[in-house]
This record gives sequence, C-alpha cells and structure tokens, in this order.
Amino acid sequence: LAPEALAAETRFLLLEQKCLELHRSGASEDAQALFNGDLSESAPVGDGAEQLDRITKLLECHPEELESLHSWTLHGSRELLLERLVSLLPTELAVPPRRLSVLLWQAVRYQQLHCLYHNLDPSEASMGMSVLKDQSYSPPPLPTTCVARLRRHNDEVWFATVSHNGRWLASSSKDKSIVIWECGPCASFRVLQSLLGHQEPCSFLAWSPDNRHLLSASSDCSVRLWNPPSPEPVLVLSKHTEPVTTVAWLPDGTRFVSAGFDRCILLWNLDGDILHRWELPCRIQDLAATRDGSRLLVVDSDRNLKVLDVASRRELTALPESEAVTSVCASRLRDELLVNVAQHVSALQQGPTIRLWDLAARRITQRYLGHFQGRFVVRSCFAGAREEMVISGSEDAQVYVWHRHYGSLLQVLTGHTSTVNSVCWTPGPLIDGALAGPWLISAADDNTLRVWGPSELGAACRESSRESEDEDGARAAGQPALASGIEPLMTRRLL
Repeated sequence: LAPEALAAETRFLLLEQKCLELHRSGASEDAQALFNGDLSESAPVGDGAEQLDRITKLLECHPEELESLHSWTLHGSRELLLERLVSLLPTELAVPPRRLSVLLWQAVRYQQLHCLYHNLDPSEASMGMSVLKDQSYSPPPLPTTCVARLRRHNDEVWFATVSHNGRWLASSSKDKSIVIWECGPCASFRVLQSLLGHQEPCSFLAWSPDNRHLLSASSDCSVRLWNPPSPEPVLVLSKHTEPVTTVAWLPDGTRFVSAGFDRCILLWNLDGDILHRWELPCRIQDLAATRDGSRLLVVDSDRNLKVLDVASRRELTALPESEAVTSVCASRLRDELLVNVAQHVSALQQGPTIRLWDLAARRITQRYLGHFQGRFVVRSCFAGAREEMVISGSEDAQVYVWHRHYGSLLQVLTGHTSTVNSVCWTPGPLIDGALAGPWLISAADDNTLRVWGPSELGAACRESSRESEDEDGARAAGQPALASGIEPLMTRRLL
C-alpha cells in the first residue's frame, strides 16, 4: 500500500477496535458517537460500507452477547488486530508474531549444534531447555577403560554378541567353539557353557528376540540352533552347500534367515522347515533384517546392497554403493544401516569407511573415518541407549567410537594386540533394579575379548583365566577340550 492508504487503513482498524471495546465495556453512547464521527469518516473507499454494516450489527446487540452471538472477545480481537496490522506493514517495519520465541529457540539451537555432546546425554535432554543460561553438556560416560579381559578361546575370536536382556555374551572363535558367558555386576563374566559340534569355525552368531535361542553360522555349511546353557543343539540345519556366512532373526522370533557362499538365502521356522528360498547370482557375504523385519539387506560380491521384501518375497530396488561392501548392521531404533567398506589397493578411495544409510531417503547421511580395514572383515555397530554412537573394530588392534550424527571421532581404545574383528554394545543386565553396564565388548585375533566401560567402573582389567573353576567343572563333566582351528573357507578374509 501507498503511505497514505496504509495510514488510512491503520487508522480505521484502530478506531474500529476502540469503538467495539467501548461498547463491550458498557459505554455504548461513546461507542455510537465514535462510530458516527471519526470511524465513519475514515472508512476506506470500496468495501468501507460493508465493514461499517458489520460494525453496526455488533453495536446493535447487547454487550454481553458479543461473544455468544458473534464470537467477539477482547483478547481474541486484539490478537487479530495485531496480525492485520503486521500484514499491512512492510517487512522491515513489522515484527512477525512470536518473533521473540523464534529468536530464543534459534539461540539455543545454535549452542546445541556447536556442542558435540548435546544429544549424547539423555538426562540433559529430559530436563528440557532453559534460556536463563548458556547450554552446556558434559561428556557422556564413554567407554574409556578396559574393565575385564576374557580369555577362554584357544585361537582368534571372530565374533561377539550380547543377548537383548544383557545377561549373556556369546563369542565364537577360529578354534570352532562358541562360549556363553554370564554377565554379572562389576563387569564380572562367568563361563556358562562351551558349545561344541561345528566342524569348522563360526563366523556369525545371533540371539533370538526373546533371548532363549542362539543361532550360529559356520564354514562347515551348517546352521545350528542352540538353547543355552544346554550344550546340545536343538537343530542342525545342513541345507547349504557352501560355507554359511550370516544368520538373522526376524522380529517375531519364530523365523530366521541364513545365507552363504552358495548364493542362497533360506527362510526357516523354529521347526527347521524351509519357508522360502532366494537364489542370487553372487555369493553372499552378510545380511541384516530391518527393525520391523519387512526387508532383508543383503551384501554380496556385487557393488549394490540388495533389498528383499520378506512378505512378497520380491527383490526391491537395490541401494547403490560405489565400493564393495564387507558387512552391514541394521539399527534397532531407526530405518538406518551401517555399511563397512574396506580399503582396496586398486580403489580410488582414500581409506576404509563406514557409511550410514538412511533407508527411507535412500541416501548416505554420514561417513566415519579413521580406522583400518583392508584384509579382513571388520564389523561395526550402533552403541548407546539411543544409538547415539557408532563403534567399530580395526586392523590396527584398536576400537573406534564416533558420534553417530556428526561423524566426529570420540574415542580410540587401545589394548588388543591384533586385529579387532567384532564389537557389540550392551547396557548390561538388570541387577537389583539397576543396569550393570554400559559395556562395549570387542573380540580380536589375540584370542581375547575385552570389556570396556566408563572409568568409574574400574581401571583394572579382570582376568578370566583358562584355569578357572568353570573350566575345571567342564572337564569334570566330561566335555572335550577346545580344538585348535584351521584356516576358514574365505569367511574370515575379504573376497
């Protein structure tokens, strides 16, 4: 509007509000005098007569009936007047509605985005935000100290995974054994059982959602279903014709899948029946099920991440990957996926990387760098109560911890003396109403597992000796000694 027209429109709106407020307060004669005088004279050309008719109807009704008959209130009318005035004024002169709250939110958000730990501390987030002081967040209890060192295997430890309730840790080794550890308070771990029977090493383990069953995938072309602490397998599934590289449970706990170098993915039930069989053109290195179990994400020797729909049994559009993927890990909380890519001599990439895929958006949202991977399959996983961190093993015998959202390297844990193959995270078991953890657990080629926790959990490592009472009891029960392993059939090294 031109300055003259803007001034006239503003004057009319203000006089209208004054007139109606006089009428509402009981000064009807003053309101009528204002209407007949200044308000009528300032009515805009064009729709002025229509607006005066509307005001006349409001003045004709009893002041107490303004709200019931015409929904006119003092507070609401003033808010509407402010919005109308702001809409008339140029943007450089008008203050938008709720501008102060927007500025305060932007100031708080700016501080949050420049703080590495703001979304790593759940206790701070639950307290809400305050504008009375600058936002500051103390670092979360990162795993900085080795609180236990577990030695029961006779050879390289390839895989480790903790049950969903945090009570049991399962580890597999090149010595062909699977050891079940019972997790206790103060980072104490007791050998519950040694599971023997595989003729070749196990490259993958998976706990069922109800924590009752354990699946093992082995280079002896079999999948075994265990019910720890029973030493005997419930099922021995031998339908694969080449080494089995991976297994995964579906969320219902009644079905699971297995895959291997025979280029087949088998869908099983708990009775050992094959429900479906997918055949792929390339041998399969790894797979993972999404959090709702609707899709399988498959890593094969091709450069794409294949996606299979479990319900329809169809292959969906693959996720495009520029490099050969070695392993994957699906989030339990989000539609996200971690993808490990090793460094190849002939590749143009500058180093190994872990990529975070957003499955809904079908794009890479973050990359994690700094670790070493070239010769072996090194696995990564999400960590933290809200999966706010990413952790990975490395061929330089260290464990790396990154900020999931920012990709910043938070911690490098040293202690192992050889390649760290597998890592897992657990809040620990619930003991006396409190969680015993959190713990980060790593498995390495130095024949050991290490348990890492915050410094307050204790700086000294606890040894779990092979001459412990548990092993003496196992020998007394007539269990055979752990056998030494042989070189696996390409499930350990990269393809």
